[in-house]
Amino acid sequence: MKIELRGRNVLLLVLVAIVLISGVVNPRFLSVQNFLNILLQISVLGMVSLGATVLLVSGNLDLSVGSLISLSAYVAGMGLLRGVSLPLAIFLCLSVATLFGFFNGFLTSLERAHPFIITLGMMTFLQGIAVVISRGSPINGMGGLYELIGIRSILRIPFPVILFGVLFMFTSFFLRHLPLGRYAYAIGGNQEASRLSGIRVGRVKIALYAINGLFVGIAALVLSGILDSALPTMGTGYELRSIAAVVIGGTPLFGGRGGVWGTLLGVFLLGLVSNSLNLMGISANFQNVVLGAIMVMAVMFQGSR
Repeated sequence: MKIELRGRNVLLLVLVAIVLISGVVNPRFLSVQNFLNILLQISVLGMVSLGATVLLVSGNLDLSVGSLISLSAYVAGMGLLRGVSLPLAIFLCLSVATLFGFFNGFLTSLERAHPFIITLGMMTFLQGIAVVISRGSPINGMGGLYELIGIRSILRIPFPVILFGVLFMFTSFFLRHLPLGRYAYAIGGNQEASRLSGIRVGRVKIALYAINGLFVGIAALVLSGILDSALPTMGTGYELRSIAAVVIGGTPLFGGRGGVWGTLLGVFLLGLVSNSLNLMGISANFQNVVLGAIMVMAVMFQGSR
């Protein structure tokens, strides 16, 4: 716990330093509108990162979330394009994401291969399905989904930010107070000891992966609502950035400790860096260099603790 707090305090200091430096370099950075833009930009990554946190504290991970965002959003878009109602399109999107999350959990529970390999294969499989059914073409105009999620605000706060806040509070309660959340920490700490103490490890893994899939489905709806479109590759990159945000926030790759507060700081760090580089006119390619360097340093810092 002391190690987590120390790491979190260091991260807070880094965030404050980034805010101060960015504010000096470009005063527009400190405007209320810019902070609302940052919150909107990190909301989708935040939702995916919350699901990744649930998995990582149990010592598992999912590399297929980016492809699953693309596929489930495209399924919702196809439904709307064919005239299904908005609630049914949302149901289809969440069902596809949760079912594939469940399937990932089932394969992982068999313990015949590392989750890295299983979900890496699933990432290629799902991306292939998304490209095949879309034939590489985007769906533009999400209709009611865009109006419901994409442009709506409450007290100037964008709806995706509010939704991210709700999911954050749920995940915090889930990990701290519900038996399944405590089992996740136990499995991440020592899987064999958890099994001997009566925890049904396989079932817990399936449930955690299904929850992660549900979070991915919600993120897919929000992203397609914000973009007002569904693209077959719209989720590319979210798998690594979400894991990076969780690791930067102090949850180790081997599990057993960590939590959503650290993840929130990790997501903020990536969002602040990206936003300040945008305001400075730094190209997207160089931004990837900076973000990649931050990820590597975070993993090395984790390894030294």
